[in-house]
Amino acid sequence: MSTDRDVTRIVRSWLHEDAHEDADRILNLVLDEIDTTPQRRAGWLARRFPIMNSNFVRVALVAAAVVVIAVFGFQFLGNSNTGGPGATETPQPTATPTATPEPSAAGALPLGPHTLCEIGVCDVGMTITIGAADWYGEGGGRLLIKNDNSDPPDGAAMIVFTGPLYVYGDACQWSTTQAETPATTVDELVAALAAQMPRDASEPMDITVDGYSGKEITLHVPDDAAYSAGEFTDCDEGFFGSWTVSQGLEPYRYHQGPGQIDEVYILDVDGVLTVIDTGYYGGTPDAAVDELRGIVESATFELP
Repeated sequence: MSTDRDVTRIVRSWLHEDAHEDADRILNLVLDEIDTTPQRRAGWLARRFPIMNSNFVRVALVAAAVVVIAVFGFQFLGNSNTGGPGATETPQPTATPTATPEPSAAGALPLGPHTLCEIGVCDVGMTITIGAADWYGEGGGRLLIKNDNSDPPDGAAMIVFTGPLYVYGDACQWSTTQAETPATTVDELVAALAAQMPRDASEPMDITVDGYSGKEITLHVPDDAAYSAGEFTDCDEGFFGSWTVSQGLEPYRYHQGPGQIDEVYILDVDGVLTVIDTGYYGGTPDAAVDELRGIVESATFELP
């Protein structure tokens, strides 16, 4: 995680020493903005990818600061006669134009291998094979979305979690029903999800993915759950949540609407609890659901 000292160093490295007084003024404004920028909620990862978190916002603001200050520095330095009356401008090389990449035939992601979860984001690396068009995602970002749509009535997506997970006793009243201890094994997580209210969980099934054993369980968000303007109105803070990653946090897996179906694949990858959560709806095309299942079956894992 970058500190304000790191931010200061990075921004100042773009400027000539003579410009520091004005750079400090701009930089302080940017740092004030960073300090007051709220964190985005994680989950199906803020509807898009995981997780726009505080680090991402910080980096984006720093990047913006660098651009603003770089322009300012150019103007400051370019207009000052630091070389004296006889100074002449040094010719600058002309940049060679580069071709703009053509959009992939598969939408945002090309067909073939894709790193869905990289080590550092997850405790294990995970690579899947995309065999159909129109899957969207960010390399290594642990989220994949069909047609860039994960919402009802016909969206489809998948997300990966690793490590111990705190399961809620009630997915709607989650703030008062969080487990005191996390699930650390396949059996513990399956048992907690099977007992979660107000779910209608399937019987767990034994599975094997890339040689690693585990279980699959299917969960449902009630069709009649009260929902309006993107929130479950009868649930704590508008979230219907399955689990979180640390005691006292908001749900890290929250759901997108009534009737959502989650096929949850829970694996033990050399002692690392690994969860692949695929979500879809009654209106999701069968082809998209089949693609989700095929992507899970294609998964391979890499250990640190």
